[in-house]
Amino acid sequence: MSIFKNNKIPRRSFIKGISLTSLTGLAGASAGYFISGAPSAWAKSTHSRPLQNPPQEAAVDGLLRVSINAKYGNFELMDQQTYLRCFDNQPVGRTLRVKAGDTIRLSLHNKLPYDPLQEICTSIPTEEDNTPRGFNVTNMHVHGVHVSPKSPADNIFTLVRFQESEQYIYNIPKDHPPGTYFYHAHFHGSVALQVASGMAGALIIEGPIDDVPEIKACKEQVLCFQTPRFDSEGLCENYDLLSEQGAILINGQYKPVITMKQGEVQRWRMVNASHMANMQFNVQAHEVTALCFDGNPLEESRIQNQIVMVPGNRADILIKAKATGTYAIYSEPVTGSDTEAEKEAKRLASLVIEPQQLDMPLFQGNLPRPNLLNNINKDEITFGRRLEFGLSGAADGNKYTINGEPFSCLNPWQIPLGAVEEWEVYNHTAESHPFHIHVNPFQMISGGDVEPGTWLDTVNLAPFSRIRFRTRFEDYTGTFVFHCHNLTHEDLGMMQAVEVISPIS
Repeated sequence: MSIFKNNKIPRRSFIKGISLTSLTGLAGASAGYFISGAPSAWAKSTHSRPLQNPPQEAAVDGLLRVSINAKYGNFELMDQQTYLRCFDNQPVGRTLRVKAGDTIRLSLHNKLPYDPLQEICTSIPTEEDNTPRGFNVTNMHVHGVHVSPKSPADNIFTLVRFQESEQYIYNIPKDHPPGTYFYHAHFHGSVALQVASGMAGALIIEGPIDDVPEIKACKEQVLCFQTPRFDSEGLCENYDLLSEQGAILINGQYKPVITMKQGEVQRWRMVNASHMANMQFNVQAHEVTALCFDGNPLEESRIQNQIVMVPGNRADILIKAKATGTYAIYSEPVTGSDTEAEKEAKRLASLVIEPQQLDMPLFQGNLPRPNLLNNINKDEITFGRRLEFGLSGAADGNKYTINGEPFSCLNPWQIPLGAVEEWEVYNHTAESHPFHIHVNPFQMISGGDVEPGTWLDTVNLAPFSRIRFRTRFEDYTGTFVFHCHNLTHEDLGMMQAVEVISPIS
């Protein structure tokens, strides 16, 4: 029986209040009122069971209509019963599948309990709002997707409060890069807590790459990596829990098993939907063939020993099963000095290769790419910027800043539509800060442990390091953000608004 099947048992009717403390000790964190419910069909241990892909909703005749409920879910994770904020009573959201040129009409319904502190939440956050808040206020972001930042599309300043609904309409461009994206909650102040609780899911945009015969023939697996955080009662109502990573689950499963036949090729669509986990994904005794990073097809496929994935990254890879046996899938490299316990701590899943032999061709070569990913030449650059990610001391603790300033929606950078810019981003702290920008992808020039020329929307900014990239501000005016995708850092102020304006004639 599918672990994703909805449970129809009537909900219990008791209400439990939870007291909160914030990571920084600041006032204003939301009260943790919630209505507990009966367990979903997830209420059996998922340890070392076959990997299950999340349920899928696909577009029909160019339109995907989907209704998503933000609510508390009751399911078992790592042998513990949990009560966590989620989408539709599942530990990971449904996979949404569309083609370039399609439209998504997404209805988001907030069925989380009433929180009296929601009344002070604002759609125009300022410096004083860089604190844990609004745990039961939500909204939606389509991460990495090139669509308008204005309502009814990817406006992350929208508030969806108790018993409210919001209709999002995403018109996917016909030449949109095809690959793996994702959607997640993005209300400033509760992003980390809601995503760490499971309010995220994969979004697949299909295009010419999916018609390549060797790729089309592959079975697909969706691997959504999460680091859910909860206390001994199975609750995540305390922001302090988010300061630690916890175990990495795949589709809500702890160390699941992926089965292949010898000689089979599969396509794995991977999403790092963790609030803070950096990964160096690798498969014992296997190489993988990279097709896309952050939804952007490479110029040609790359054979790699590992895939670096920081929070917010996605990767589309092919893997060809070698000899019969059981292999470990790791979240970071295993060294000769590792003990068995250390190896097990790094193991994400197992790959079991069965003796039924196939001889599927493994694609290698050039990949079709849209014009949005044309190389940016130096002579196109219209402006350059220097960004500094840092910390500033304050009486109530450190503040995460960009260019010395904590986030405020009142001071957006104004950039003319059609601008082509080169940015240098410096990290002056001892922590990693995954850099992510909304709406427009960027092409790497240097740094980030990434091959120059790669198109991304999220890249690692290692401690005391620098990255350099180029980007085009195309197609859409409006206000959006870039920020650290360690989501606690974002909630605490490491974010900057950008307003793309029509050029002055």
